[in-house]
Amino acid sequence: MFALRILTPQHLLAPSLLHESLPSLFGSEISGEVYGENEESAKMLSSRAADLAAIPDTLIFPLRETNQLLPLAAALPSPLPAEPQFLHHYFDPANQFSWPFGFTLLAIAGPGTPVEVPSHWKDLAGGRIPFRSPPSPIYARFLFAALEHGFPPSPGSLARQAGPVVPRREENARIEVDFSQRLQLRNATPGWTIHIPPEGSWIRLFHWVIPRSCANPKAAGTALQVLYRPEVLGRIASEALLAVTARDARRAVPAELLRNPNIYPSESLLDRSVFARVDWLAPSPTAG
Repeated sequence: MFALRILTPQHLLAPSLLHESLPSLFGSEISGEVYGENEESAKMLSSRAADLAAIPDTLIFPLRETNQLLPLAAALPSPLPAEPQFLHHYFDPANQFSWPFGFTLLAIAGPGTPVEVPSHWKDLAGGRIPFRSPPSPIYARFLFAALEHGFPPSPGSLARQAGPVVPRREENARIEVDFSQRLQLRNATPGWTIHIPPEGSWIRLFHWVIPRSCANPKAAGTALQVLYRPEVLGRIASEALLAVTARDARRAVPAELLRNPNIYPSESLLDRSVFARVDWLAPSPTAG
């Protein structure tokens, strides 16, 4: 039997989904590999064969530049569901190679009450409050540019950046900056506060793509159609603590998650959030 090879970030597909629910829906076995950060996923995509991969926006641009993705039209008879605000961005303007399914925003978190944890990016400027920066070099660079020049940083502010361009790991710091999804997965305990700054943040938008190494694009396309069924998409995003990008899938999302502003931020906050534009950085990075 053909085994669909899927590459995903940590915590996206629960074992029950990967080994039970999805194989029965796909009509094929699944061979899954998991990556930590983008640098690892880029290496895995270039060195291993995969039929489907779930990757964030910061990786799509360099993979398109190096011709490592297949056009979705080769596998799909029609577009998949998604709200317009998540489509047609710089890294794939026509969504020819990638299709969004879930997102999360960069946040500030730490133990304490809401008033004890910084709630704005400017609160972290000037070194007054020690904090652990994002593990991604890309987001660390954009963060420090914003702390120095204001949010959101411009291409010029990144070029003039005097701060560090690699993550500063203050391991004993009480405060940390990371994506809300990962903060909640690591620290779902009472007394822990997460703030997405009201002035806006960086969005990490996850997409499904078909790597150039795909052995069976038709099977990959069939699997994608299953993955975007509202009940499947809603379950995958909810178990991973991501917000879904297709409104119909919200019917399958538990009400307590829909009410959580750190998973489903307000539309106004989402409108003020931006991408970490890897096309502003030279050379095009693969770690993020």
